[in-house]
Amino acid sequence: MKSSWCALVIQTCRLKSLNRGAGAILGLGTVAIRQKTNSPQDTGLVKRGKVLTMQVEEVLSRLEKHEAECNLRYKRIEERLDDQKEFIAKNSEALSKLDLKIWGIAVLIVLAPIAANFWG
Repeated sequence: MKSSWCALVIQTCRLKSLNRGAGAILGLGTVAIRQKTNSPQDTGLVKRGKVLTMQVEEVLSRLEKHEAECNLRYKRIEERLDDQKEFIAKNSEALSKLDLKIWGIAVLIVLAPIAANFWG
């Protein structure tokens, strides 16, 4: 019985779609089985029946603390962005020369095989 490459591919695809277990036994594919665990997903204290009661003052103090941390983080991000803007402003001429060099290399890479066809 002769079989072409195409017929073999079609048989393999049919085997995979009909019976994943047989495909795994024959080594034609990889079957991933989801891991079973007994531990419940962590859904938080309220879902588990443990309700946290907080006073309004405590919530407000936590919010103020969080906002202060966020303000410091945003301030630092803005400082870093300003530093980058200053660096680009100082080195714009050098960066433009570097940009031209990179474009030149890209053109050479594209033209090298074409030139090899003409001379080779």
